[in-house]
Order: sequence, then structure tokens, then C-alpha cells
Amino acid sequence: MNAVAHIAALMSPETVRRLAALRVLRFDAAPPTGRRVYDIDEARARVLERWRGDLCGLLNAMSRAELGELADALRLDLATSVRSPVLRIAVWHRSAELERCGITVPDGLQPRPILLGGHLVVQAAPRGLAPESPSWPRPLPEVALAAPPVDEPETLDDLLAAADRAIGVRLGPRGRDKGAWGTRAARLLGIVERGLDEPDWRGDIEVKTVPVAREASGHWGVVEDPAIAMVGEERGGSPTIAKLQRTLWLARATCPTSVGPPDATIVSWYLLDWDPEVARLARRYLHTRPKGPAGTTGRGLYLHKRFFADAGLLASLNGYP
Repeated sequence: MNAVAHIAALMSPETVRRLAALRVLRFDAAPPTGRRVYDIDEARARVLERWRGDLCGLLNAMSRAELGELADALRLDLATSVRSPVLRIAVWHRSAELERCGITVPDGLQPRPILLGGHLVVQAAPRGLAPESPSWPRPLPEVALAAPPVDEPETLDDLLAAADRAIGVRLGPRGRDKGAWGTRAARLLGIVERGLDEPDWRGDIEVKTVPVAREASGHWGVVEDPAIAMVGEERGGSPTIAKLQRTLWLARATCPTSVGPPDATIVSWYLLDWDPEVARLARRYLHTRPKGPAGTTGRGLYLHKRFFADAGLLASLNGYP
């Protein structure tokens, strides 16, 4: 039996009706739903339509009380004081077990989610290049000395070698300039700022930082949508989505300090080439919002953090499967 169908059959009518009426969020892969009261059959049909292939999404949408009722219906032996994240992962494991009828299946067929921010997140397999790691999830790197190349790297191998050397280098306090850490990271790679409307490294590869943080579980998560470009910047009449055709993402983590403002470092890198799947994800997760000093009307193009789970960057930090 499909796990979502099985769970929907165990839910109380109140839970099913509440879930059926939930607003579809901006980046959800689901059709919009109207805000009205449904009879139980309509409500159950809507729940199945929206979450049939997304057990994690369904469990993420449920409240602590609803998860507790579901755990009882599934006969899970859990303490009454456990929090929502523990309930979500426990219910997922039981539901996944029922769906596969107790048979062991490959992780690629039934991917195991991780907990980030208290919610279940499915990591796609890495589809780009990344450095090796001694363990998973990647440890916060030890402090390394800056060793930027004297000249701009001539080859991709030279660029990635510079990215390897940048791992663990502390970037210093950011100050008031929100882009300071990104600029310093690019300098560690020997990137020459030409002020041209083309990718950063020899017009071929865009270099961008993405802020990450390690949670109590040890897993890394993206904490903020990175800016891609200002709205209105165009290249040959094409939208600046061209900046994502080939991107070297530098995963940047904030490092607390005992005194003074926080520092930051590069945890890893991830080279992602454009293909039809990346293009689909980019179109789904690109969005605009205000960008610039207070009182200005500028708008920026941002990439929602869900992109990095679906495009494999999170798996390059946390391990896969």
C-alpha cells in the first residue's frame, strides 16, 4: 500500500479536513487548494492528490498532536514527551517499512530523509563534483592558512585546487558589507574581478557562496537563500539565469568567536553543471525579493534553499545515502 494512502486512512476526520484546506506554499509541487470546509471523502481525496508521492511533506505539515495520534495508530512505543521531529522520523520509518512490506530495498528506490530544522528533508544524490571527506557529515574544518594563487587559475583543475586550499581558511569579521565574505572567498581562489557581465572565472564558471550551518543532529543545512543577481541585469537579452549554467558553490559556515563579531570559513565546494534537471530546479526555485539599502526599490533574484537539497549539494555535505 502507498504509505500516504495508509496514513490518510488512519487520520481523524479533523486532521484530514485541516490538511486538505492548507494553503499551497510558493515552492510546493502541488496544485492550489481552495480554502473551504470539505466533507471527509473530498478532504481525503485532496490529501492523497497533494501528497501521494511526498510522505515527508505530509508529515512536515502535521502538528505535534496529529503526529502523536498517528504514532498511536501505528502502535509506536514512544514516550508522550517526545517532540515533533522525533515523531516525524519515527512515523516515516514505520510507514516506509509498511510500504515495502518489510523487504529491504535500495536507498535510491526509497530515499531516507534527514532532519533539518525539525522537518524531514530528502537529499538528492550529488550530481556535481565535490572534495572527499574523512567522515559524514563533513566536520567543520580545522583552521587553515590562506594560500591564494599568485595569478588567476588557468585551468579548471587549478581552480578546484585553489578551492581545496580555501577550505578551513577563516574569512575574518564581515562588517557591514553583506557581500564581504563572498568577495574574500573569491580572492582565495584567485578570481580577478573584471566588472564584466559574465561568469567570474574566465567567463566560464560563476563562483558563489551559500551559507550553511550544522544542526544538533550533525547535519548541514542551507540557512539562507543566496542572491544570484539583481533583477534587470541581462546578458544578450537573456535573463541572468545564465549565471547558473556552471557554478562553483562554496559552502560557507559562520564560526562563533569567544570575543568580537563572528568569523566564517569555507566548509566545502560543489561544482554543478547545467543539465535539464538543474534547469528544471532553477526555474522552480528562482524567485525575486527586495535587495539593496533601505529606501531603494532594487529587487534581487534569489535561489530558494530547497534547490540545494534537490540538486545534491546537501548530500555532498552530509553524505549519501
